[in-house]
Amino acid sequence: MSSNDCMKNSMAIAAAACISILLMQDPGVLFYTGIVGVSLLVLTAIISPWLGLLALFPLAFALRPAPPSVGAQEISFAALLAVIFIAALIKLLRTCGIRSVLRLFGIPLLIGAGILSINLAVAMHNHVPMLDWIRGVIPFLFIYALIPVCALVSGDESKIRWVGASVGTLIFLTAGYIVFYYFYHDMWQPYWLILTNGEEVKISQEAALNNVNAMGPMRDRITMLLAQATDALLPVGMVVGFVVSTLARDRRITIVGALVAMLCMAAVLITFTRSMLISALLVMLLFSLYAFFAHKNLRVKLSANLATQGVFGVAFIFSTGMDQVWLGRLSLLSGAAWKRKGDFNVMSRLEEYKIAWEMFLSHPVLGNGMGIKHGMRWETSEGVSFTEMVAYIHNWPLYMLMVGGLLGFLVYSLVIAGPVLYRLTSLRSESAHLTVVRAAVMTLAVYGLFFAVFRLISFNLLLAAAWGVVFAHKWSRENRASSAHAVHSHTASTQTKEKPVGHEPADQKNVELSV
Repeated sequence: MSSNDCMKNSMAIAAAACISILLMQDPGVLFYTGIVGVSLLVLTAIISPWLGLLALFPLAFALRPAPPSVGAQEISFAALLAVIFIAALIKLLRTCGIRSVLRLFGIPLLIGAGILSINLAVAMHNHVPMLDWIRGVIPFLFIYALIPVCALVSGDESKIRWVGASVGTLIFLTAGYIVFYYFYHDMWQPYWLILTNGEEVKISQEAALNNVNAMGPMRDRITMLLAQATDALLPVGMVVGFVVSTLARDRRITIVGALVAMLCMAAVLITFTRSMLISALLVMLLFSLYAFFAHKNLRVKLSANLATQGVFGVAFIFSTGMDQVWLGRLSLLSGAAWKRKGDFNVMSRLEEYKIAWEMFLSHPVLGNGMGIKHGMRWETSEGVSFTEMVAYIHNWPLYMLMVGGLLGFLVYSLVIAGPVLYRLTSLRSESAHLTVVRAAVMTLAVYGLFFAVFRLISFNLLLAAAWGVVFAHKWSRENRASSAHAVHSHTASTQTKEKPVGHEPADQKNVELSV
């Protein structure tokens, strides 16, 4: 790839990142400037679908998690994705023909269409409102973004790295926004509460020293203020940054990967989300064991990376004064595990798991349909509990069993496990990008056991990128194999034609003599 192409790729990613930030502003000059920028991105994608694909992932930063209605951000993203999808499909049909396209994507498309049709019929039978069903289905449709990823990457290693840079930009934007918000609003500083005219008022530590009735210290949870704070991009970024910094041969990429991992670790620690931290640490541990035993030449670098990440994490925890918060939350988790009481979050999760299991048992084969709702009792940060009708479960296996039955669970399990199990026998000699894909999807799978992030667009876009790389790798291998076979056949036929008379094989001479 030429330096001019690299410049264009970088500009597309940077422009999309800036535009996504503008789209997050309140309606005004900056917001409408972002709308104009999206229009230019769509025009760019019409001219060059590849540049449009690179702009797609950073633009996802502007999407609102579970928006109540379709807004300008969602329409802009959908328009860009539609242009890229159509252009990539046209390119595939022109270069490969409809038979090759159907051989590569026919089965996934048929399975997806069949599952959705069955699920719609089940949902209608269970009187699920059509709008609720559509809202439940839409995030999963973004998995089919794998088609433009596969078509435009085409097994090119340099293009795979650029797609990784685009996804990495989305991760950087998300983690950076959370860290910036946390420190900009001084959420790292504890506060105390006093009652004034029957209302709770926050006061600082200095003021609390002069008030014996002050209650504290307390800290606000950023997850209560920013929905993005529970996004799967954070643990994935923590893991992927660590893996890239370990496997990369270029020192600059090693440094960038380590910095992204540390930024995402800071964002994860800020959220006080135990499942997010445990998911990332578990996959990092598995990768470390693999790298330690499979790649002896990486042991020193791996140890240095582990030490760097560990020192940074401990220093960040103690420098921000969140050590007691984390110790308290982990002790509550262990107490809930042993005594089955003491942590409302854990107990509410167990209660919703019980509800999902009972709903699965009532319709075990085909489920209840996307959008089916059930009642759940929640508790606010102030300790106030309330009941809400929700259409999700914080566990992807139980959610799929509830809405899709055994059929839906098996299909989605294949979607999750596919990139992890792809060419597992060649684990030691595989390309670095396949290792990154494997680690990222494992993180998604583990974190999805504790949070309903699998119903977010960002989660399914990551799956689409992973599957796109897998399909592109598979397609490239098949093309190389068919090309090699064609060259071998052509060479063999040419040699046969050029053999001089009298130099036939012995068995051919015998046949001719017998005749």
